[in-house]
Amino acid sequence: MGIDLLGPLDAGVPLEPRDRVALSALALRRGLLVAPDELAEALWGETLPATWPKQVQICVGRLRKALGADAIETLPGGYRLALAADELDTERFERLAERGRTLRATGEPVRAAVTYRRALELWRGHPLQELDGWPPGQAEAARLEELRLTVEEDADGRHHFGSCDAI
Repeated sequence: MGIDLLGPLDAGVPLEPRDRVALSALALRRGLLVAPDELAEALWGETLPATWPKQVQICVGRLRKALGADAIETLPGGYRLALAADELDTERFERLAERGRTLRATGEPVRAAVTYRRALELWRGHPLQELDGWPPGQAEAARLEELRLTVEEDADGRHHFGSCDAI
């Protein structure tokens, strides 16, 4: 299973809008416990429906049905998305960005440029679109956008002393 967050959510299966938000919130916290009230805040903001605990359970149940029973673990205090790091495009992007910086720093600008290009090809639009109304999602989207700009600048050679801009 792979989940793409660098644009509209793509989990390889059709999902209802509410399920898209819940999956995005779980993916944002991949590997960490997400409390039901945190999922509810991502889904409804500060105005929670009276039945939010049951609705969160139903939403998680639909996600398990769509993604596989083992995709979301239930633990004391919440849920955790059981997903390897390489199954998230955000983590692949960050890993490629770091690899590009390392290659450039070790004097391999051609390999760095190829690596940066691979990182930027993962982008399909605004990241974490489903979480636009949730402050943690907005903060992570802003961080990713800033990193994307840095990668674009690094790919152009504008952040390095070896470039013409540094003269």
